[in-house]
Amino acid sequence: MEQYIVAIDPGTSKIVAMIARKEAGGKISILRTQKADSENSIRRGCVYNAEATREKMDSLIRSLDEDYAKPKLHAPIESVYVSIGGQSLHTERYSIRKQVDNGMIDQLLLNSIEEEIKQYKPELYEVLEILPPEYYVDGQLNPSPRGTTASSIEVRYQLIVVSNPNLKTLIRKSIPEKIEIEGYVVAPLATAAAVLEKKEKELGCALVEFGAGVTYVSIYKSGILRYLFTIPLGGLVITKDIRCLNVSEEEAENLKKNYGSAIADFEDMRKITIDEGLSTSREIEVRNLNIIIEARADEILENVIHQIQESGYEDSLGSGIVITGGGVMLRHLEESFRNKVNRNLRVAYPTATGINQPAEYSTIIGLLTLAKKESVYPAKENTNLQKSLPEKNTVNVSETSTGQTKLHPGGKSSIGNKISKKFTHLMNDLFDIENDNIENK
Repeated sequence: MEQYIVAIDPGTSKIVAMIARKEAGGKISILRTQKADSENSIRRGCVYNAEATREKMDSLIRSLDEDYAKPKLHAPIESVYVSIGGQSLHTERYSIRKQVDNGMIDQLLLNSIEEEIKQYKPELYEVLEILPPEYYVDGQLNPSPRGTTASSIEVRYQLIVVSNPNLKTLIRKSIPEKIEIEGYVVAPLATAAAVLEKKEKELGCALVEFGAGVTYVSIYKSGILRYLFTIPLGGLVITKDIRCLNVSEEEAENLKKNYGSAIADFEDMRKITIDEGLSTSREIEVRNLNIIIEARADEILENVIHQIQESGYEDSLGSGIVITGGGVMLRHLEESFRNKVNRNLRVAYPTATGINQPAEYSTIIGLLTLAKKESVYPAKENTNLQKSLPEKNTVNVSETSTGQTKLHPGGKSSIGNKISKKFTHLMNDLFDIENDNIENK
Protein backbone atom coordinates (compact mmCIF):
# COMPACT_ATOMS: atom_id res chain seq x y z
CA MET A 1 0.00 0.00 0.00
CA GLU A 2 1.38 3.41 -1.00
CA GLN A 3 2.31 5.77 1.81
CA TYR A 4 2.60 9.52 1.98
CA ILE A 5 4.05 12.36 4.02
CA VAL A 6 1.75 14.88 5.68
CA ALA A 7 3.17 18.19 6.97
CA ILE A 8 1.68 21.27 8.59
CA ASP A 9 3.33 24.67 8.93
CA PRO A 10 1.40 26.91 11.38
CA GLY A 11 2.45 30.39 10.30
CA THR A 12 1.51 33.80 11.61
CA SER A 13 -0.53 34.73 8.54
CA LYS A 14 -1.42 31.31 7.13
CA ILE A 15 -1.52 27.67 8.19
CA VAL A 16 -0.37 25.46 5.32
CA ALA A 17 -0.89 21.70 5.05
CA MET A 18 0.49 19.37 2.38
CA ILE A 19 0.44 15.73 1.41
CA ALA A 20 3.40 14.55 -0.66
CA ARG A 21 5.21 11.46 -1.82
CA LYS A 22 8.99 11.08 -2.01
CA GLU A 23 10.29 9.77 -5.32
CA ALA A 24 13.63 8.12 -6.02
CA GLY A 25 16.51 10.52 -5.44
CA GLY A 26 14.60 12.56 -2.88
CA LYS A 27 12.34 14.42 -5.30
CA ILE A 28 9.03 15.35 -3.71
CA SER A 29 5.70 15.07 -5.50
CA ILE A 30 3.13 17.33 -3.87
CA LEU A 31 -0.27 15.66 -4.10
CA ARG A 32 -2.49 18.09 -2.24
CA THR A 33 -2.15 21.52 -0.62
CA GLN A 34 -4.59 23.30 1.66
CA LYS A 35 -4.15 26.58 3.53
CA ALA A 36 -6.18 28.81 5.83
CA ASP A 37 -5.74 32.30 7.22
CA SER A 38 -4.46 32.19 10.81
CA GLU A 39 -6.69 35.15 11.74
CA ASN A 40 -4.73 36.06 14.87
CA SER A 41 -4.88 32.53 16.30
CA ILE A 42 -1.08 32.40 15.81
CA ARG A 43 1.14 35.35 16.70
CA ARG A 44 4.80 35.71 15.79
CA GLY A 45 5.14 32.00 15.09
CA CYS A 46 3.47 30.87 18.35
CA VAL A 47 0.01 29.42 18.88
CA TYR A 48 -1.95 32.13 20.68
CA ASN A 49 -5.45 30.64 20.68
CA ALA A 50 -5.28 26.84 20.76
CA GLU A 51 -9.02 26.31 20.33
CA ALA A 52 -9.28 28.53 17.25
CA THR A 53 -6.14 26.99 15.80
CA ARG A 54 -7.50 23.47 16.35
CA GLU A 55 -10.67 24.31 14.42
CA LYS A 56 -8.55 25.48 11.50
CA MET A 57 -6.23 22.46 11.70
CA ASP A 58 -9.18 20.07 11.79
CA SER A 59 -10.73 21.74 8.76
CA LEU A 60 -7.43 21.61 6.86
CA ILE A 61 -6.85 17.93 7.58
CA ARG A 62 -10.42 17.04 6.59
CA SER A 63 -9.96 19.04 3.38
CA LEU A 64 -6.79 17.09 2.59
CA ASP A 65 -8.63 13.82 3.22
CA GLU A 66 -11.75 14.78 1.29
CA ASP A 67 -10.31 16.58 -1.74
CA TYR A 68 -12.70 15.13 -4.26
CA ALA A 69 -10.90 16.83 -7.14
CA LYS A 70 -8.01 14.39 -6.62
CA PRO A 71 -7.83 10.57 -6.61
CA LYS A 72 -8.94 9.03 -3.32
CA LEU A 73 -6.13 8.18 -0.91
CA HIS A 74 -5.71 4.67 0.46
CA ALA A 75 -6.08 5.46 4.17
CA PRO A 76 -7.18 8.30 6.45
CA ILE A 77 -4.54 10.72 7.71
CA GLU A 78 -3.18 9.42 11.00
CA SER A 79 -0.01 11.41 11.66
CA VAL A 80 1.73 14.62 10.65
CA TYR A 81 4.99 16.51 10.92
CA VAL A 82 4.64 20.03 12.34
CA SER A 83 7.05 22.97 12.22
CA ILE A 84 7.83 24.70 15.50
CA GLY A 85 9.22 28.19 16.00
CA GLY A 86 8.53 31.41 17.82
CA GLN A 87 9.86 34.88 18.51
CA SER A 88 12.40 33.80 21.15
CA LEU A 89 13.87 30.89 19.15
CA HIS A 90 17.68 30.99 19.18
CA THR A 91 20.79 28.91 19.69
CA GLU A 92 22.64 28.46 22.95
CA ARG A 93 25.96 26.68 23.46
CA TYR A 94 26.55 24.21 26.27
CA SER A 95 29.82 22.38 26.89
CA ILE A 96 30.60 19.31 28.98
CA ARG A 97 34.21 18.69 29.98
CA LYS A 98 35.42 15.40 31.45
CA GLN A 99 38.73 13.97 32.60
CA VAL A 100 39.61 10.67 30.96
CA ASP A 101 40.40 8.52 34.00
CA ASN A 102 41.71 5.42 32.27
CA GLY A 103 43.62 7.32 29.59
CA MET A 104 41.37 6.26 26.70
CA ILE A 105 37.98 7.58 25.60
CA ASP A 106 35.53 4.67 25.56
CA GLN A 107 31.85 4.35 24.67
CA LEU A 108 30.87 4.30 28.34
CA LEU A 109 32.29 7.80 28.81
CA LEU A 110 30.61 9.09 25.65
CA ASN A 111 27.29 7.59 26.76
CA SER A 112 27.54 9.32 30.14
CA ILE A 113 28.12 12.67 28.44
CA GLU A 114 25.15 12.09 26.15
CA GLU A 115 22.94 11.26 29.12
CA GLU A 116 24.10 14.40 30.94
CA ILE A 117 23.14 16.70 28.06
CA LYS A 118 19.71 15.03 27.84
CA GLN A 119 19.13 15.86 31.50
CA TYR A 120 20.20 19.48 31.11
CA LYS A 121 17.30 21.86 31.64
CA PRO A 122 18.08 25.59 31.34
CA GLU A 123 16.36 27.78 33.88
CA LEU A 124 14.95 30.28 31.38
CA TYR A 125 14.42 28.20 28.24
CA GLU A 126 12.91 25.02 26.89
CA VAL A 127 15.26 22.93 24.77
CA LEU A 128 13.62 22.10 21.44
CA GLU A 129 16.57 20.43 19.78
CA ILE A 130 19.95 19.08 20.88
CA LEU A 131 22.08 19.08 17.77
CA PRO A 132 25.02 16.70 17.25
CA PRO A 133 28.12 17.92 19.09
CA GLU A 134 31.72 18.67 18.27
CA TYR A 135 34.37 16.77 20.26
CA TYR A 136 37.62 18.35 21.43
CA VAL A 137 40.23 15.88 22.66
CA ASP A 138 42.98 17.56 24.68
CA GLY A 139 41.90 20.82 23.03
CA GLN A 140 41.97 19.51 19.45
CA LEU A 141 38.89 18.96 17.29
CA ASN A 142 38.30 15.23 16.79
CA PRO A 143 35.19 14.03 14.91
CA SER A 144 35.62 10.40 16.10
CA PRO A 145 37.01 10.42 19.66
CA ARG A 146 36.15 6.86 20.70
CA GLY A 147 39.33 4.84 21.26
CA THR A 148 41.53 7.94 21.35
CA THR A 149 44.19 8.20 24.05
CA ALA A 150 43.66 11.44 25.95
CA SER A 151 43.67 13.14 29.33
CA SER A 152 40.48 15.19 28.78
CA ILE A 153 37.54 15.57 26.44
CA GLU A 154 35.26 18.54 25.89
CA VAL A 155 31.95 18.04 24.10
CA ARG A 156 30.41 21.23 22.71
CA TYR A 157 26.68 21.11 22.08
CA GLN A 158 24.48 23.57 20.28
CA LEU A 159 20.96 23.79 21.67
CA ILE A 160 17.99 25.31 19.92
CA VAL A 161 15.90 26.84 22.69
CA VAL A 162 12.80 28.95 23.17
CA SER A 163 11.54 30.86 26.20
CA ASN A 164 7.93 29.68 25.90
CA PRO A 165 7.64 26.46 27.97
CA ASN A 166 4.15 25.77 26.57
CA LEU A 167 5.06 25.82 22.89
CA LYS A 168 4.77 22.09 22.18
CA THR A 169 1.79 21.75 24.50
CA LEU A 170 -0.10 24.44 22.62
CA ILE A 171 0.70 22.84 19.26
CA ARG A 172 -0.48 19.47 20.57
CA LYS A 173 -3.74 21.08 21.69
CA SER A 174 -4.10 22.59 18.23
CA ILE A 175 -3.96 19.26 16.40
CA PRO A 176 -7.10 17.04 16.43
CA GLU A 177 -6.70 14.31 19.07
CA LYS A 178 -7.06 11.50 16.53
CA ILE A 179 -3.98 12.78 14.68
CA GLU A 180 -0.57 11.79 16.00
CA ILE A 181 2.30 14.28 15.80
CA GLU A 182 5.03 12.24 14.18
CA GLY A 183 7.65 14.86 14.85
CA TYR A 184 8.28 18.53 15.64
CA VAL A 185 10.82 20.12 13.28
CA VAL A 186 12.40 23.49 14.12
CA ALA A 187 11.20 25.81 11.37
CA PRO A 188 14.54 27.41 10.33
CA LEU A 189 16.14 23.95 10.03
CA ALA A 190 13.33 22.88 7.73
CA THR A 191 13.74 26.02 5.65
CA ALA A 192 17.48 25.43 5.29
CA ALA A 193 16.83 21.87 4.13
CA ALA A 194 14.54 23.19 1.41
CA VAL A 195 16.52 26.10 -0.03
CA LEU A 196 20.23 25.91 0.81
CA GLU A 197 22.78 24.21 -1.41
CA LYS A 198 25.54 22.10 0.12
CA LYS A 199 28.19 24.43 -1.30
CA GLU A 200 26.56 27.44 0.35
CA LYS A 201 26.66 25.76 3.75
CA GLU A 202 30.32 24.86 3.23
CA LEU A 203 31.54 28.26 2.05
CA GLY A 204 29.39 30.09 4.58
CA CYS A 205 26.08 31.86 4.17
CA ALA A 206 23.42 33.73 6.08
CA LEU A 207 19.93 32.37 5.51
CA VAL A 208 17.25 35.01 6.17
CA GLU A 209 13.60 33.98 6.20
CA PHE A 210 11.17 36.89 6.09
CA GLY A 211 7.91 35.71 7.63
CA ALA A 212 4.72 37.48 8.57
CA GLY A 213 5.37 37.49 12.31
CA VAL A 214 9.12 36.96 12.68
CA THR A 215 12.35 36.99 10.67
CA TYR A 216 14.78 34.10 11.19
CA VAL A 217 18.54 34.57 10.71
CA SER A 218 20.61 31.37 10.41
CA ILE A 219 24.37 31.30 9.83
CA TYR A 220 26.06 28.28 8.22
CA LYS A 221 29.79 27.70 7.84
CA SER A 222 31.83 24.59 7.00
CA GLY A 223 28.62 22.68 6.43
CA ILE A 224 27.10 23.22 9.86
CA LEU A 225 24.78 25.64 11.63
CA ARG A 226 26.74 28.20 13.62
CA TYR A 227 24.13 30.70 14.78
CA LEU A 228 20.37 31.13 14.89
CA PHE A 229 18.39 34.15 16.01
CA THR A 230 14.79 35.30 15.69
CA ILE A 231 13.90 38.94 15.07
CA PRO A 232 10.33 39.56 16.32
CA LEU A 233 9.45 41.69 13.30
CA GLY A 234 7.88 40.58 10.02
CA GLY A 235 5.58 41.52 7.20
CA LEU A 236 2.56 41.83 9.45
CA VAL A 237 4.03 44.79 11.34
CA ILE A 238 4.38 46.59 7.99
CA THR A 239 0.70 45.96 7.36
CA LYS A 240 -0.16 47.38 10.79
CA ASP A 241 1.99 50.44 10.09
CA ILE A 242 0.01 51.13 6.93
CA ARG A 243 -3.15 51.32 9.01
CA CYS A 244 -2.05 54.77 10.15
CA LEU A 245 -3.43 55.86 6.78
CA ASN A 246 -6.87 55.15 8.26
CA VAL A 247 -7.48 51.91 6.38
CA SER A 248 -8.58 48.49 7.64
CA GLU A 249 -6.05 45.68 8.06
CA GLU A 250 -7.40 43.95 4.96
CA GLU A 251 -7.06 47.16 2.92
CA ALA A 252 -3.55 47.71 4.33
CA GLU A 253 -2.47 44.22 3.29
CA ASN A 254 -3.85 44.76 -0.21
CA LEU A 255 -2.08 48.11 -0.49
CA LYS A 256 1.19 46.49 0.55
CA LYS A 257 0.86 43.63 -1.94
CA ASN A 258 -0.36 45.67 -4.89
CA TYR A 259 1.49 48.99 -4.50
CA GLY A 260 4.05 48.51 -1.74
CA SER A 261 7.81 48.91 -2.16
CA ALA A 262 10.77 48.65 0.18
CA ILE A 263 12.25 51.67 -1.59
CA ALA A 264 10.08 54.78 -1.75
CA ASP A 265 10.03 56.72 -5.01
CA PHE A 266 9.52 60.36 -4.03
CA GLU A 267 8.67 61.24 -7.64
CA ASP A 268 5.85 58.69 -7.84
CA MET A 269 2.78 60.92 -7.91
CA ARG A 270 0.24 58.15 -8.47
CA LYS A 271 -2.83 58.06 -6.24
CA ILE A 272 -4.87 55.09 -5.07
CA THR A 273 -8.61 55.43 -4.66
CA ILE A 274 -10.01 53.84 -1.49
CA ASP A 275 -13.73 53.03 -1.55
CA GLU A 276 -15.27 54.01 1.82
CA GLY A 277 -18.83 52.92 1.03
CA LEU A 278 -22.00 54.99 0.73
CA SER A 279 -20.71 56.26 -2.63
CA THR A 280 -17.76 57.99 -0.96
CA SER A 281 -14.06 57.50 -1.60
CA ARG A 282 -10.71 59.11 -0.90
CA GLU A 283 -7.22 59.00 -2.34
CA ILE A 284 -3.90 57.81 -0.92
CA GLU A 285 -0.59 58.78 -2.51
CA VAL A 286 1.63 55.84 -3.43
CA ARG A 287 4.62 57.92 -2.34
CA ASN A 288 3.27 58.30 1.20
CA LEU A 289 2.40 54.60 1.38
CA ASN A 290 5.94 53.59 0.50
CA ILE A 291 7.57 56.07 2.86
CA ILE A 292 5.85 54.13 5.64
CA ILE A 293 6.81 50.75 4.18
CA GLU A 294 10.44 51.76 3.56
CA ALA A 295 10.89 52.93 7.15
CA ARG A 296 9.80 49.59 8.62
CA ALA A 297 11.55 47.50 5.95
CA ASP A 298 14.77 49.37 6.74
CA GLU A 299 14.33 48.60 10.43
CA ILE A 300 13.92 44.89 9.74
CA LEU A 301 16.91 44.79 7.39
CA GLU A 302 19.12 46.71 9.82
CA ASN A 303 18.27 44.18 12.52
CA VAL A 304 19.15 41.33 10.17
CA ILE A 305 22.51 42.95 9.40
CA HIS A 306 23.10 43.51 13.12
CA GLN A 307 22.53 39.81 13.85
CA ILE A 308 24.90 38.76 11.07
CA GLN A 309 27.52 40.96 12.72
CA GLU A 310 26.69 39.56 16.17
CA SER A 311 27.24 36.02 14.90
CA GLY A 312 30.95 36.67 14.39
CA TYR A 313 30.80 35.24 10.84
CA GLU A 314 30.19 38.45 8.90
CA ASP A 315 33.57 38.16 7.14
CA SER A 316 33.29 34.39 6.58
CA LEU A 317 30.22 34.21 4.37
CA GLY A 318 31.76 33.05 1.12
CA SER A 319 28.33 32.45 -0.41
CA GLY A 320 26.84 35.67 0.87
CA ILE A 321 23.21 35.94 1.90
CA VAL A 322 20.22 33.81 0.92
CA ILE A 323 16.72 35.21 1.46
CA THR A 324 13.39 33.41 1.35
CA GLY A 325 9.93 33.40 2.95
CA GLY A 326 6.71 35.15 2.02
CA GLY A 327 8.18 38.56 2.86
CA VAL A 328 10.53 38.48 -0.16
CA MET A 329 7.51 39.23 -2.35
CA LEU A 330 7.66 42.86 -1.20
CA ARG A 331 8.89 44.81 -4.24
CA HIS A 332 12.47 46.07 -4.12
CA LEU A 333 13.24 44.30 -0.82
CA GLU A 334 16.07 42.40 -2.50
CA GLU A 335 17.45 45.61 -4.02
CA SER A 336 17.26 47.44 -0.70
CA PHE A 337 19.09 44.62 1.05
CA ARG A 338 21.83 44.53 -1.62
CA ASN A 339 22.38 48.25 -1.25
CA LYS A 340 22.94 47.84 2.49
CA VAL A 341 25.28 44.82 2.51
CA ASN A 342 27.19 45.07 -0.80
CA ARG A 343 27.69 41.31 -1.10
CA ASN A 344 26.33 38.30 -2.97
CA LEU A 345 22.62 37.85 -2.33
CA ARG A 346 20.06 35.53 -3.89
CA VAL A 347 16.36 34.88 -3.44
CA ALA A 348 15.80 31.18 -2.77
CA TYR A 349 12.80 29.05 -3.64
CA PRO A 350 12.27 25.42 -2.58
CA THR A 351 13.18 23.14 -5.49
CA ALA A 352 12.74 19.62 -4.06
CA THR A 353 9.69 19.18 -6.29
CA GLY A 354 11.79 19.73 -9.41
CA ILE A 355 10.29 23.18 -10.04
CA ASN A 356 10.44 26.39 -8.07
CA GLN A 357 7.71 26.60 -5.45
CA PRO A 358 6.65 29.94 -3.88
CA ALA A 359 9.11 31.20 -1.27
CA GLU A 360 6.33 31.17 1.32
CA TYR A 361 6.37 27.35 1.05
CA SER A 362 10.06 27.04 1.99
CA THR A 363 9.42 25.75 5.53
CA ILE A 364 6.75 23.19 4.66
CA ILE A 365 8.76 21.85 1.70
CA GLY A 366 11.63 21.47 4.17
CA LEU A 367 9.36 19.48 6.51
CA LEU A 368 8.57 17.13 3.66
CA THR A 369 12.26 16.89 2.78
CA LEU A 370 13.32 15.94 6.33
CA ALA A 371 10.44 13.57 7.08
CA LYS A 372 10.92 9.83 6.82
CA LYS A 373 8.68 8.48 4.10
CA GLU A 374 7.62 5.36 5.97
CA SER A 375 6.69 7.05 9.23
CA VAL A 376 3.95 9.42 8.08
CA TYR A 377 0.50 8.66 6.71
CA PRO A 378 1.03 4.91 7.22
CA ALA A 379 -1.09 1.98 6.17
CA LYS A 380 -2.87 0.38 9.13
CA GLU A 381 -0.37 -2.43 9.49
CA ASN A 382 2.63 -0.06 9.68
CA THR A 383 1.71 2.21 12.61
CA ASN A 384 4.65 1.33 14.88
CA LEU A 385 7.49 2.48 12.67
CA GLN A 386 10.44 4.46 13.97
CA LYS A 387 9.64 8.15 14.46
CA SER A 388 13.00 9.90 14.35
CA LEU A 389 14.33 12.05 11.55
CA PRO A 390 16.92 10.36 9.32
CA GLU A 391 20.46 10.69 10.60
CA LYS A 392 21.70 12.06 7.29
CA ASN A 393 19.55 15.15 7.80
CA THR A 394 20.95 16.17 11.17
CA VAL A 395 23.34 19.10 11.51
CA ASN A 396 26.38 19.70 13.67
CA VAL A 397 27.04 22.98 15.44
CA SER A 398 29.58 24.68 17.63
CA GLU A 399 28.79 28.36 18.01
CA THR A 400 26.15 30.24 19.97
CA SER A 401 23.79 33.13 20.31
CA THR A 402 23.53 35.23 23.43
CA GLY A 403 19.81 34.57 23.53
CA GLN A 404 19.03 38.26 24.03
CA THR A 405 16.57 40.04 21.77
CA LYS A 406 18.40 43.08 20.45
CA LEU A 407 16.47 45.34 18.12
CA HIS A 408 18.50 47.71 16.01
CA PRO A 409 17.01 51.01 14.76
CA GLY A 410 16.30 51.34 11.05
CA GLY A 411 18.67 53.02 8.65
CA LYS A 412 16.28 55.72 7.41
CA SER A 413 16.28 57.57 10.71
CA SER A 414 14.97 60.84 9.33
CA ILE A 415 11.94 59.14 7.80
CA GLY A 416 11.48 56.94 10.81
CA ASN A 417 11.51 59.89 13.20
CA LYS A 418 8.82 61.68 11.25
CA ILE A 419 6.37 58.81 11.56
CA SER A 420 7.55 57.08 14.75
CA LYS A 421 4.86 58.66 16.93
CA LYS A 422 2.20 57.09 14.73
CA PHE A 423 3.75 53.65 15.22
CA THR A 424 4.47 53.69 18.95
CA HIS A 425 1.19 52.10 19.97
CA LEU A 426 1.66 49.36 17.38
CA MET A 427 4.93 48.27 19.03
CA ASN A 428 3.69 48.18 22.63
CA ASP A 429 2.67 44.52 22.50
CA LEU A 430 5.68 43.32 20.53
CA PHE A 431 7.34 41.36 23.30
CA ASP A 432 4.42 40.33 25.50
CA ILE A 433 2.82 37.51 23.52
CA GLU A 434 4.85 34.70 25.03
CA ASN A 435 4.04 35.91 28.53
CA ASP A 436 0.27 35.97 27.97
CA ASN A 437 -1.90 33.56 29.87
CA ILE A 438 -2.92 31.51 26.85
CA GLU A 439 -3.27 27.95 28.05
CA ASN A 440 -7.03 28.28 28.52
CA LYS A 441 -7.66 29.87 25.14
